[in-house]
Amino acid sequence: NLLLPDGVPPERQWARFYIKIYRAEGLPRMNTSIMANVKKALIGENKDLVDPYVQVAFAGQKGKTSIQKSSYEPLWNEQIIFTEMFPPLCKRIKIQIRDSDKVNDVAIGTHFIDLRKISNEG
Repeated sequence: NLLLPDGVPPERQWARFYIKIYRAEGLPRMNTSIMANVKKALIGENKDLVDPYVQVAFAGQKGKTSIQKSSYEPLWNEQIIFTEMFPPLCKRIKIQIRDSDKVNDVAIGTHFIDLRKISNEG
């Protein structure tokens, strides 16, 4: 296959990649904008806490955890499973904590895990 990089065998097997999401700590207050303050003043809605979830992207696939309502230190203990050929052509995993919102979800933080740093050669 001409599309495979050098060193990747043409016969690859399917594999499952398990990503375990445990918890997050010290998430920031999110709704501190002017519009949030106006909503607090007009209708008394006070929603400074975040509704976090984790979204993981790997090899063109996405998975996510459940949403933990109103939490600065959410606890998930969930796993996300991806099925992909091994060795994967993707070199990193994108992990993003997001705040669930009725209008638009907001990214709180993003981290990339380099697969070469957590795997063995061969």
